[in-house]
Amino acid sequence: MAITLATWNVRTLLDNPHADRPERRTALVARELARYKVDIAALNEKSLPDKHQKNATIISAYVPTKTNSMDVKDRFYEELDLLIASVAQTDKIILLGDFNARVGSNYQTWSGIIGLHGVGKCNSIGLLLLKTRATHNLSITNTMFRLSTRYKTSWMHPRSRNWHLIDYVIIRKDDRNDVRVTKAMCGADCWTDHRLIISKLNLHIQPRKRPQGQRTPRRLDVSKLKVEEVAKNFSRALEQRIMGSTDVQNNIKEPWASVRDILYSTALKHLGPA
Repeated sequence: MAITLATWNVRTLLDNPHADRPERRTALVARELARYKVDIAALNEKSLPDKHQKNATIISAYVPTKTNSMDVKDRFYEELDLLIASVAQTDKIILLGDFNARVGSNYQTWSGIIGLHGVGKCNSIGLLLLKTRATHNLSITNTMFRLSTRYKTSWMHPRSRNWHLIDYVIIRKDDRNDVRVTKAMCGADCWTDHRLIISKLNLHIQPRKRPQGQRTPRRLDVSKLKVEEVAKNFSRALEQRIMGSTDVQNNIKEPWASVRDILYSTALKHLGPA
């Protein structure tokens, strides 16, 4: 199964009410993601209204910016460490988001974590990110592919106008062969100062098995409800069973289970299987 993932910081799409853009901002995001055939997207700073490996755990992260203290950043990474550690070793991890960190291109020091095609120099927050990745044997997929700089960078510094890579798609080292490509989409236009990052993966997730001994309920022949006499008899019998059930009247914690069983058994008796 091929799947396309994406991470995109959309703050500047949302936080400026005076920007010259269409009103339906959510539609803008949806249109661009659909245009690049993205299946799952992690949207950061989004004040939007109102798996053999069995499972794939997808985590959307937004790391505090440099205006926050190191204590705040350390606490964030401690919580992220606990979250990653809670994922079963047999599960895939896909960590997406705006990490506000530059990991650089020192492949020799961080072999396996950084690929051969990193960008720029590492900063202090990038070092925290790399240490976390090393602890959990994770790899930064953005650095694995030989692309031009414009397809590897995701954010332009507002003063220096230099482009940096701070938005990442991170997976387990053992799953690196699943990644077909991770790159920035320069043509995604959504009034945000971050480029859309997409990652195309081949995931092989084992479907959940139905517990042994449990049978799928038979489908009911609901077409019989069109017969007035059948419908009346079914309604009368259902009302009598519900009113006479002490489980429904007394068990306030799990009333739905009792109603569900009564409804199905009564319908099976009066309507029969399809």
